[in-house]
Amino acid sequence: MENIRQSLEARGLPIIREKSHQILMDLAKELNPKNILEIGTAVGFSGMSMLLSAKDAKLITLELHHDRVIEAKANFKKHGFSDRVEVIEGDCAMTLANMLESGNFNKYFDFVFLDGPKAQYVKLLDTLIDLTKSGGMILADNVLFRGFVRGDKTNMPKRFKTIVKRLEMFLEQVEMSDKISSYKLLDVEDGLLEIIVR
Repeated sequence: MENIRQSLEARGLPIIREKSHQILMDLAKELNPKNILEIGTAVGFSGMSMLLSAKDAKLITLELHHDRVIEAKANFKKHGFSDRVEVIEGDCAMTLANMLESGNFNKYFDFVFLDGPKAQYVKLLDTLIDLTKSGGMILADNVLFRGFVRGDKTNMPKRFKTIVKRLEMFLEQVEMSDKISSYKLLDVEDGLLEIIVR
């Protein structure tokens, strides 16, 4: 699968950083979830990594961009994961709301990997909590966003202002939520946040 990493990096497409990737795989192996939800499929690299680590897991993964959905489905098929994964194309907030409204996914997922649009994390948190089993984990990537969240903003480009502000709101939301039993911020690469649902 390393050839996928190299291809994505060469094309300038998003991919989880190496240390964060190892943490993701270690957590998936340790927690051994049965049902995983991923927000932000890209081309399937993180999803395949979780399925490799959690041998009995099934994955539902959400992606907005049609071309990435096509490539992800091809990658899942090529690596033998097609029977364990469902790729859903569309806006993640709308898809998650529909999943919750259906009643089929309430407190359903053991593990959630949140790696979609950073500015929407704050909007998605409550729905994700409602979709996650008690004791289940939500792992959010890029929560420190290039060091600007909870860091020096002196040289921060203006285009990052909204993302950084909303990620700060997201961290405050996690700290204040009575639906969360514990959380741990990992100052690794772009920042990971482990959230345990009450």
